Amino acid sequence: MSLSTNCQSKLRLHGAAANSTPHSLLILTLPHQNSKITVYASSGIINLISSSSSSSPPPHVTKTLRTKTTKNANNESLDRVITSLCTISSRGIGCAFSDGTITTWWYNTKEDEWKEQVIVSTSQDDEMLYSITDLDGILVQDEDNKDTIVIVSGAANGVSLHTALKSENEDTSAETKVFSTLPASTVKLHPLSSSSNEILILMGTALPRFNKIGVYTLLPPSKDVKFHGYLLGHQDWITSFDILPLNDGEFKVASGSKDAKIRLWNIHAPISAGDTTTKVINNVEEGLLNEDTDEGLLDAFIEEDEDDSDDEEQHDAARLQIISSKSGEEEEEEEMMIVRNITLEALLIGHEETITSVSWRPFSSTNNTPTLMSSSMDRTILLWTSQKTQQDSEEEEEDKGVWMPMTRLGAAGGILGGSIGSSLLGFVDAAFLSECEIVGHGYGGSLHFFHSSSKEEEEGNDENKESDEEEKKGNDEMVEHWDVQSNITGHFRGVVDLDWEVLNGDYLLTVGYDQTCRLWAQVPTSSSSAEKTTWHEVGRPQVHGYDLTSITCIGYGASSSSSERKTGGEKKHRFVSGADEKLLRVFDAPSSTLRLLRSLRNEASAKDEEKEDRVERAYIPSLGLSNKAEAKEQMEEVEEIGGGGRELAEHHGKTQEEKEKEKEGNASTTSNEVSVEQQILEKNGMTNISPENDDDNILVKQTTKLPNERDLGVTSLWPEVGKLYGHYYEISCLTCSSPSSTDNDAVLVASACKARDVEHASIRLWNVNTNSCVEVLTGGHKSTVVTLSFSSDNKYLASSGKDRRLCIWQRHQKEAASPLSGGDDTQSLYKLAAAVDSAHKRIVWSVDFCPLDPTLLASGARDGAVRVWKIVSQEKEEEDDEVEVKEVCRFEPSFKIGKKAESVTAIAFAPKPILSSDGSGTEAVLAIGMECGMIEIWAVRLPDSMSSTTSGARLLLSIPPSDCHIDTVKKLAWRPCRTQEGKVGAKDTSVGLTLASCGMDHGVRVFDLDIVS
Repeated sequence: MSLSTNCQSKLRLHGAAANSTPHSLLILTLPHQNSKITVYASSGIINLISSSSSSSPPPHVTKTLRTKTTKNANNESLDRVITSLCTISSRGIGCAFSDGTITTWWYNTKEDEWKEQVIVSTSQDDEMLYSITDLDGILVQDEDNKDTIVIVSGAANGVSLHTALKSENEDTSAETKVFSTLPASTVKLHPLSSSSNEILILMGTALPRFNKIGVYTLLPPSKDVKFHGYLLGHQDWITSFDILPLNDGEFKVASGSKDAKIRLWNIHAPISAGDTTTKVINNVEEGLLNEDTDEGLLDAFIEEDEDDSDDEEQHDAARLQIISSKSGEEEEEEEMMIVRNITLEALLIGHEETITSVSWRPFSSTNNTPTLMSSSMDRTILLWTSQKTQQDSEEEEEDKGVWMPMTRLGAAGGILGGSIGSSLLGFVDAAFLSECEIVGHGYGGSLHFFHSSSKEEEEGNDENKESDEEEKKGNDEMVEHWDVQSNITGHFRGVVDLDWEVLNGDYLLTVGYDQTCRLWAQVPTSSSSAEKTTWHEVGRPQVHGYDLTSITCIGYGASSSSSERKTGGEKKHRFVSGADEKLLRVFDAPSSTLRLLRSLRNEASAKDEEKEDRVERAYIPSLGLSNKAEAKEQMEEVEEIGGGGRELAEHHGKTQEEKEKEKEGNASTTSNEVSVEQQILEKNGMTNISPENDDDNILVKQTTKLPNERDLGVTSLWPEVGKLYGHYYEISCLTCSSPSSTDNDAVLVASACKARDVEHASIRLWNVNTNSCVEVLTGGHKSTVVTLSFSSDNKYLASSGKDRRLCIWQRHQKEAASPLSGGDDTQSLYKLAAAVDSAHKRIVWSVDFCPLDPTLLASGARDGAVRVWKIVSQEKEEEDDEVEVKEVCRFEPSFKIGKKAESVTAIAFAPKPILSSDGSGTEAVLAIGMECGMIEIWAVRLPDSMSSTTSGARLLLSIPPSDCHIDTVKKLAWRPCRTQEGKVGAKDTSVGLTLASCGMDHGVRVFDLDIVS
């Protein structure tokens, strides 16, 4: 086995939703870069977005960080996700997992790469680790001027302190100390003073009632955490903190809670302990409020706090005092101690549901007014600021003011009561990307980017110029206009199947356990961008109520088959999907989706597509699972497009016959259909489109931006045009046949379902044009069939699954009426021609025919082996050929953990060949996906050039681990490509290919590969 070092890969897309947990989003500024980086966690992967929301290209993932802690001490895969991220200095990221693992990532400026350092791992079996709810970290200098990592993590078993020396090259075991046994939902660290290493630690509890904020300090290198008391007031779990440093050592602290309230606390500048005269409440006796405080005593303090909330003297009183030494050492004399008073400034009430995050707005040269941002599960993001009242202005009190929400952001759309894929359930996090840019993290994993532009709005005109100057000044204010930018979207659960558009690979369709089907396409960027296109989700054809398990694209069009076909050719842009239900569903692309795709490619409408009768868009009825296409009903649940969007969409939703009648009944209408649309637009004040424009340009000009999350889940649905009934259990796999130029049959769809006995371990063949099952293939398997593949000439169908049996089904050659033609004297289409019992030692996950040779196929299984098979047939004149399956090549992936070979879960042959390394023959390119998430590219000798002295396979490329999945690769698919002559597979020493993959880590990845022989 040899590795070709000339082959290269580039990650073009990693589409994955952010984890639906708070603290999974952060903003990082690298030292050598001017722009900030958005960092978010998806499953166990860290994603980096370097583009800002207002720039071109649109924001997209440019790099992924894949942890090395994927196996435990017993070499077993870990089933866990990232629960929290935090910043550690300007070059570090802290990462916590649901199994208690803590790692850090450090950016190496010279090497321009990230390196991982494990702080706490699951191999430390001293005690059980709990899922970490939140963590925060800071980098300090120890006695030897070495960088020391200080991390505080919260979990159900309490709050822990972890300290370790920073290292980019090796893992260092951290020293862990639990300093609070109360369950914690959020923690926060912040330096208290620039002159010392003293650190403020805040901890929010997750108790059934009367939750509290624990205040601690730490003075490194000491690992003794000092407890100062609790801040009371929140009635439910405390979810988030943020600290804003002010001048002279003062701080503002914001705390959010599930009680839908925000409390603002002031930490005042330090003063000498002997000089303080501030009254202290809620912490009057030393040791009175500690971790073992009786709940009844807490009730008394809460009631007293509420009774005295209107008392001005109580309002100015300190709720807690932080006492520390001036020199940074333990001192007991009062004159050597300093005191920081903590007071309650305001209680912010504006949200209706849980507060999920609070964040202070960065100061700028033009704005130094404290502004707080809060996100909530009520689907809104609020910006709060302190505004002076008229009474405050008269009293000239600088510190007085009323905190009020000045801006409300969010999305109120979606289907009420719909699934997560079609409705925004709320924001779980939000952060400032810059002073004028916000990133909101939706519960469904989407990242919403908002950009603002400020202008001074003067409420006065020429008629009141002589009004009082002070009144005019009071009417002038800074008004911010926030625009919604392109979103980051993706699956938020495992992605199990994908397929390309069958002709040219114009788009990619993926399905997953989040019950959605998503459409990915290339989006052009500006001419100044280094990348001409980027990949984004531009449609969501299906939002279902069951987990989707399989998909196959159909619709080759009439041009792909003989002009004498009785069926008239396949309708383009359709797909069939299967789910955890007993039927298959057929979908047809609406006009709105095809217009968007053509506008992204800058193409005009094709003549054959203009003749197709398509609806404008689809909608999901209440309590329904099928996407409907009626335009009038759909308008009740989707947003309007401009002023005449409702009428225009109703017009597009009509059938061709209805449109013709509409033109005949309108005397002012010409033969051009656009004139009807032009009247609709002119009636609603949209006269910027001339009647000469074609049908495509009318709505394209109205929708220049990519669809946002609301549009994707509601207005980009495809209408369901058919259902295929027949299976008794949930669908397990799907595939479709290739277009044929020699027969009159429509494209076949093959499907299988879950089975525990021979009766249901069958394969069904479907004619989608008639929504009928044309044949049931039985007798081949004893258990669930999990993979199917047609040969390029449709002569063979391969199947395999849990029974480890490889079956080859052969199409009948005898000329007779087939079930597809509808004749009376019909015979079966396929018969079982050959079978290999125990083709692998474990379950066979994937089989795929080589498009270059219809008699060559490969199989991959859990035993870690890839086997290449050759179908050998003996021709007979009046009967079907006798078929024999021979193994011609066998190999294992090069990636191994220990001595055990990794399970092969997905394989796919590329549509183009390459020259062999010695130039004596041709080789097929084979992609291999593994259970660990790794992907490798191999070259397999075609049988005509197979040498008996070689193994028949060689490794071309191992995709870098940082670009690979972190969990099982479920499907691989090469983008269809054709040469200028229209023939697949021209020989070349260098081949450019595009590979798509999906996995259980919620990710969809697209790679551009340069394969060199």
